[in-house]
Formats: sequence, C-alpha cells, structure tokens
Amino acid sequence: RKLIKQGGGGFTIYLPKKWVDKKKLKAGDMIKISETETALIVGSDIKEKKETTITINEDNEHDIKHLLTHAYRMGVDKIRLKYDDKKYCKEVRKLVSHLLLGFEITKTTDEVMTIENITEPEAERYETILDKAFMVIEETITNTKESLSSGKYDWEEMNELRNLTDKYLIFCRRLLTLEKYEKNIALEWEMLTFMMHIQHTTYYLYKYSHDNKIKALKKYEEEMTNLEITFKEYSEAYKKKSVELIHKINSSREKHLFGMLLTSMEKSKGKETVIYSYIKEILRLIQIGTSPILSMSL
Repeated sequence: RKLIKQGGGGFTIYLPKKWVDKKKLKAGDMIKISETETALIVGSDIKEKKETTITINEDNEHDIKHLLTHAYRMGVDKIRLKYDDKKYCKEVRKLVSHLLLGFEITKTTDEVMTIENITEPEAERYETILDKAFMVIEETITNTKESLSSGKYDWEEMNELRNLTDKYLIFCRRLLTLEKYEKNIALEWEMLTFMMHIQHTTYYLYKYSHDNKIKALKKYEEEMTNLEITFKEYSEAYKKKSVELIHKINSSREKHLFGMLLTSMEKSKGKETVIYSYIKEILRLIQIGTSPILSMSL
C-alpha cells in the first residue's frame, strides 16, 4: 500500500476494509500499533472468537491430546468435541484440567462436549508463566537426580510435574500465536520446543529408572548435578540474554558430552548404559537449545 503524505511530515495508509469489517471497527475507534525490527503490527482490542469442531472416533481416539492442545495453542476460544461414545469424556476432562490453562468444559451431551476459554490469563503474564515452566523443569531434573541416588521414586509427583510443564509451555505458545507481537515469535517458539524436549526426556529417564527399579546408585550423581547446574544457567541465559552464560554452557561440551559421558557409556553395560544415554541426550538438548537464546541476545 502506498504512503499518503500528510501535513506536518506525517504519513497515512488505508487499512484493508475486509479487516476493518471483520473487527467491527468504525471511525474514531482506537487501534494498537507496535513496532518490531522489520515491521509495524496493527492490532485491535476487539478480538474475534475462534471456534473449531473436532470429531473423535476409533480412528483417531489415540490423538485426542494432540488434537486438543494443537487447537488450543493455535488460538481457538471454543472447541466443540463430537463423538459417538461418551467413553471419551473422562479422558477429555482430565486433559482440559491438566493442560488447557483458562479453559473449562461448559456443556456435555450424549454427542457433543463444549470446551471454552473462561478465565485465560492476560498476555502480560507470558514471562511469569514461562518462569514457572523453567522452575518446574529444574524441579524435574532435581527430583530425578535424587531418585537415582536414593532409589526412591514418586511417580505421581513426576506425572504432575510433566503436566504442569506442558500446561505452561502450551499456554506460552498460545500467547505467541495470539498476542506477543513484540517478541521474536520464531525464536521464542523454538526455545519453547527445546524446553519441552528437555522436560520430556528427563521424564522418560525417570520413568525408565522407576519401571526398571534402578536402585540407589551414586555413580550418576556427578553428571546429574552438572545437568542441574547447566539448566539453571540456561534459564538465566534466557532471562538475562547473556552471551557469556551461553558460551559457558557450550564450552563444557568437550568435558561432559564428548568426554565423561562417553567414557561412562563405554565402561557401562545394560541398563546403566541406557541411563547414561538419557543424561547425554538431556545435556545435548540444553546445549543446542541455546541457539535461539543466542539469537535473541545479539
């Protein structure tokens, strides 16, 4: 669109009529203009309600979680879930409670369940919710280290930590989709993906140790302690946009990732090797996960 010169050195442009009509705007209404490095973003406080319908049957019943969370993180405000068997309702109630922050089930019939945005936190809570996700992942790593050392496992608590992390990170993705224009969305989304992988891999390390009744072994303590420290540095690197901390995380690659952990894997066997493999993968995810943070810091 062409710029139109105005008096006093200003310029104007025409807003697309289709967008104005869609937002139900009229002359005199206020709009938001925010600036990024490469663009001006024009927005409105008047938000259209997005709705979608999802049909659940035997062919896709194992994908209920993914269907709901993908609709949620893409900014949908109302989900109509259609089904031919009410057996799915129990699982859906659990998923909404555990993963869809601000959403509630508002209506249930024999064929349809309605899930709506009721009390969603404001976009300004992005940093607060993200900070909670960092803290829960730190707690997940610490609990895993302590269980490997003591041989005592609390499976219920670990499941709760995973659900909390997923809830917070999925919500952050939703905010990026809807409102956080001043953020570099691509880089934030990439970092959130790494955080989810770090948490899930730690969860599966815990699950493997729990399922295989791994007894108290101090041999993993040094590398698990290093994971604790490294993830805390990762969290601080994001909050402070610190190139120095990113360099510190990656400079330990030779000592741990390609040094001590490889040596431990070569000397171990069976289940011990599996545990070292998990630890190595978590460390690798933290280190490559510094890439989007580095880009944000420049």
